[in-house]
Amino acid sequence: MGWQEKRRFKRAYIKFSVEYRGKSFWQIVEAQDISAGGMFIATQKIEPPQTKVEIMFTFGKDNKRVIHAEGVVAWNRREPGNDEEGNILPAGMGIMFIKFLPSRSQNFIKDLIENGGE
Repeated sequence: MGWQEKRRFKRAYIKFSVEYRGKSFWQIVEAQDISAGGMFIATQKIEPPQTKVEIMFTFGKDNKRVIHAEGVVAWNRREPGNDEEGNILPAGMGIMFIKFLPSRSQNFIKDLIENGGE
């Protein structure tokens, strides 16, 4: 039996800058992907799982919005690695979103990703 995708939300594999504030670090990092439920950020400065974080970023193409989200570190990768196809996977953290300010931002992200919208 093969591995199955269990994410609730469609994921977009795009890179953009994110302001990240955790327990130990404040940093500008690069998001590697995003969904309405979370994102992966590439960084060498790793926080442990369950660390509460704040994320701020601008999202969208023509209709850009500044989004502020609260979340937790769901998992981390302390060292770069490779996937099954040999692609490099950077060190970083998977962040699960808990709360958005404004709250409608989650639907904005979801609609943009699902519809490839502007």
